[in-house]
Amino acid sequence: MNQLVVAFASLAFLAATHLQASDWIRNKTPLLTNFVNMYNPCVVETPGEYRYKMWFFGWAASRCNHDLSLTGCDMIFHARSKDLSHWEVYCENGTWDASMTPSRWIPVLHASGKWYEAWHTGDPSVVLKDGRYYMAYSSTSKPFGKIPGYPSESVLCVMGAESDDGIHWTKSPAPLLIRTGDSDHPQPEPNRTGDFQRPCLRWDNGRWMLWFDYWLPGKGVCMGCAENLGDFFHEGGFKPHDLSRPLLVDWPNPEVIKIGNEYHSFSDPSGYPVSSSIPEDARKWMTRQLREAVSPDGISSWRKLAYIPPDDDSPACHVPQTLLIQKDGRPWLYLFYATQIGYRKDGNLYDYEYDRIRAMRRPADMEAIDYFPSDSFSRPILASPPRISNTIPLTQYSRPPVKR
Repeated sequence: MNQLVVAFASLAFLAATHLQASDWIRNKTPLLTNFVNMYNPCVVETPGEYRYKMWFFGWAASRCNHDLSLTGCDMIFHARSKDLSHWEVYCENGTWDASMTPSRWIPVLHASGKWYEAWHTGDPSVVLKDGRYYMAYSSTSKPFGKIPGYPSESVLCVMGAESDDGIHWTKSPAPLLIRTGDSDHPQPEPNRTGDFQRPCLRWDNGRWMLWFDYWLPGKGVCMGCAENLGDFFHEGGFKPHDLSRPLLVDWPNPEVIKIGNEYHSFSDPSGYPVSSSIPEDARKWMTRQLREAVSPDGISSWRKLAYIPPDDDSPACHVPQTLLIQKDGRPWLYLFYATQIGYRKDGNLYDYEYDRIRAMRRPADMEAIDYFPSDSFSRPILASPPRISNTIPLTQYSRPPVKR
C-alpha cells in the first residue's frame, strides 16, 4: 500500500501525459465463461491464499436459474483466484469449480419472500472493511407489466448485506435505498423519480458512500449518490443528494473509484457511433460502450471522457467494475466487464446476453492528469455485421433489462 502512496505522489509530474483508449492492456482470455448470461464482476483484494474474490450475477446453467429451484430469477454467485487470471466458482457443500461448469455453481444470494426482493438479486458491490464484507446490491419486485412511471415494469431498490466469509450473508432488514411511497401495489405516476439500482459502495473518509443509477423523467437513467455517517444497516441511513440534479445524465451501471485525489467513474452509456445500416434494436445496444468520467470530489464537476472501444470480437462491452492494486512492481487499475453476444451465435438475431467476463488494465500512475476533450475519440464506426434481421427489442430502461 505504501508503494501506491508513493506512486500517487508523483502524479503532479505527469501533467503533460494524456490518457488514451489505447492505454488499456486487454486480454481476450475470459476470467469466467460457459454460463448462460452473467455480468457485473465485482473483485476485491483480500488476505490469504486466494487473494482475489469476485461476486457476479445472472444466469448460470439455465435461463432465470430455473434448474436451481430457488426463489427469484437473477442470482449472485461467488468466485476466487490466486492471480486474477485463474478462477474457481463456489459450488454446493463448500466445493469449488475451476472447469467452468456452471451446472455445479450455486448462488450466495438470491431473492426472498419480501415484495421488494422477489425477482432480481444482482449488481453486487462489495467492500472489505475491518475484516468484514459489506455488500450493496440491486433488488426488485416481481414484474407487474406496464404502468406509467415504472419504465422497468418493476419496483427497483438497493439492498445491503454483511458477511464474515463472503459466502454466507446476512441481509439488511430493509432496503438501503427505496423510493418513499413505493409498494407492491404501484399506481400510475408519470413523473415518478426512483428505481434505484446498480450500486457502487465505498468506504471513503470515514463514511459510507453509495453511487447508483436511477430514473429521472425527462433525462432517463442518471447517476446519483448517497452517504451514510452511521451504521451500514440503519434504515434510512443512506441520504441521497438532490435527485432532481443528477451527478451525470445518461450514466447507467455506474462504477466509482478514487485514485489519488480524483474520482473516476465508469459506465456504459449510449452515444458510441455505429453504422446506420444496423437495425435500431441492435444499435441501441451497440451504441452503448464503456466510458469514463472524472471528478475532484465524486459529487461535482464530473467530466465525461472518451469512449473505450469494445473488444474487436464483441459488439459491445458493458457493466464495468474496477480494482486498484499493486502488481508487477507498479500500481494498476483493472477494469472488469462483460462481453455481449450480439450476432456471434446467430447472424439473424442480436442476442443482448453476455457470455464472457473479461478484464483490461492500465497503469494507475498515469491517472488524474490533463485529459483530452470529452468527446474526442478516433474509433472507426462499427460496421454492420452480415445477415441482420429480427433483433431482440430493448426495454425503455437504458440498462441490461431485468430478466423475465
